[in-house]
Parts: sequence; structure tokens; C-alpha cells
Amino acid sequence: MSATLIGFITYLLILLVVGFLTFRFNKTLADYVLAGRRLGVWVVTFSERASGESAWLLLGLPGVVFASGLSELWVVIGCTSGILFSWMFVSRRLRVESENNRALTIPEYFENKYNDTTKIIRTFGTI
Repeated sequence: MSATLIGFITYLLILLVVGFLTFRFNKTLADYVLAGRRLGVWVVTFSERASGESAWLLLGLPGVVFASGLSELWVVIGCTSGILFSWMFVSRRLRVESENNRALTIPEYFENKYNDTTKIIRTFGTI
């Protein structure tokens, strides 16, 4: 067996063990999707930023700055301002309202808020 195959099989086994161990804690879909809404502010903050900035921050932004010059660094100020605005003014209210509406995702939140029985909001939110 090659080292690559051994590494791959080891990785799959680790994933199976982690999945089996965490299966016991996930009683509902909310436990699985949102960790039962039990995560702390900093864990959620870093998770959101890691998801939102992955490839764009590491590849896209340096590439556009290289291609267009330092004037593109204004994008950083705009994005940072938007992120801070979202954290300070949107996130707390969205959490409370999504909990009251029993929504687990943003499309589901809007669907519940606007009583969309046609599932159009969820469809476009998924796309």
C-alpha cells in the first residue's frame, strides 16, 4: 500500500469516528446545523469569517491588488465596514428572530417571515 492510500484511509477512519461520536449529541436538525445554538460569540464569529473570507481573501484580493494597484485596497475598507455593520446591527436581531421563527437557514428565515408558501424564496436562496 502506498503512503497516500494509507493517509486517505486514516483520514476516512478519523471522519467516521468523529461522526459517530458527535452523532450522540445531535438530537435534532438544529443541533446538527447550528450546534443547538449553544456556541459562544467568538466561535461563531471566527467560523463565519473563516467561511466568508477563505479563497477570496487569500487569492482574489491579492490578485486584484497586483493587477490593478494599491487603489483596490479600498475594497478592504468597504468589506470591513460591511462586516462590522453586520456584526453590530444585524446579527443579534437575526439570531433572535430566526429562533422565534424556528428557522435554521437564511432562506428558511425569509420564507417564514414573509409566509412564502410557494417556496420561491427558498429556491432562489439556494441558487
